[in-house]
Amino acid sequence: MPSNPQSQSSPASHSLRLRRIFITGILTAIPAYITIQLLLFLFRFIDQFLAPVVVRFIGFSIPGLGLVLMVVFIFLLGLFVTNFLGRRLYAYFENFLLKVPVVSSIYNTSKQIVQTFSPDSRKAFQKVVWLEYPRRGLWSLGFVTGASQSGDGEAYYNIFIATTPNPTSGFVIFVPQADAIDSNMTIEEGFKLLISGGMISAERHRFLKGQESPGKKAVSSGKGRKAKGN
Repeated sequence: MPSNPQSQSSPASHSLRLRRIFITGILTAIPAYITIQLLLFLFRFIDQFLAPVVVRFIGFSIPGLGLVLMVVFIFLLGLFVTNFLGRRLYAYFENFLLKVPVVSSIYNTSKQIVQTFSPDSRKAFQKVVWLEYPRRGLWSLGFVTGASQSGDGEAYYNIFIATTPNPTSGFVIFVPQADAIDSNMTIEEGFKLLISGGMISAERHRFLKGQESPGKKAVSSGKGRKAKGN
């Protein structure tokens, strides 16, 4: 009995899938590893220098004192940077870092990525949509930032098209709402797709090859009804 060719996958497809899984694992592990290492460095630094001072001052040791001091330190740092004097001093420190050749690139890239996933940035985007842009047959990912109307009253989306792999830069276009297809992705998933250059992506998307937007379909059907009525 002949086997179904669709039920068997080729070695090349298995290899591609394994490579994709491996790359996804790397991209997941690297930021987690960097975050853990930075927190451990901060914890060891505070525990080594501040914990003995606190123990000497209060006269007894407290289990987990280094962790408590790290949380307090991060909170005080945020409190300091959010006031007027702290913002000015931090701006001077930041300008100094941006003038150092190698450090400036690392700092600027890290800051942009962190700001991309900050709560303020996520609130600025309402949803992720697919657009047939820059020409028919090519699809781009867009982040809806608001809504507006044209002179004739047609509803438009204000859409930010981000660049890859740095999604903090890009451009804004205004697209009829009927021409935008909801991606069903969260804001975080959209940014992950962009930052990874498409490596972290769903296997199926909501757009179709040669798909007409709902707005164009409505116009076409309306013309057809007019012609039939005449």
